[in-house]
Amino acid sequence: MKKFLMYTLLSSICLVFYKKILVIGMIVVGYFIFPEASQALKHYCFGDGKTLYVDSEYIKTSPVVLKNLSNMKIGEKRKVSFKQYEDWRLSYVLNPFTIEKRKHKVIITQWMKFSTNNKVKTWFGPIPISDNIVHTFNCSPYLFYTEFKI
Repeated sequence: MKKFLMYTLLSSICLVFYKKILVIGMIVVGYFIFPEASQALKHYCFGDGKTLYVDSEYIKTSPVVLKNLSNMKIGEKRKVSFKQYEDWRLSYVLNPFTIEKRKHKVIITQWMKFSTNNKVKTWFGPIPISDNIVHTFNCSPYLFYTEFKI
């Protein structure tokens, strides 16, 4: 019985550390490949819940963003959802998101609060990862915000 309890305890500890290492790995590796997603994930896991202002350098060139902007009127605001293959880089940080087209700028926001169940998955190539894995840390929901001039 002692061996069983010890094995169960060790398995639980390894699982917790595995999740933490995986999430930190996504933040570190993402920094080089998907910097906006890395920044958003880091802020969710270790931030204070304040609005995160993100550089729009890539987001303003996203095919999903450009496609939506092309048929929006000044003053229009809409919720945008898209298939991950339409823009992998954007999908790792924003999906769905709200886009607002003003006279001289575009504002993109998303309330960042990851699912706490195993139903929502993010695909990293052929590997599905449950969004709730991030809750291995004491996460704080927040508003993701970026804007750019038009």
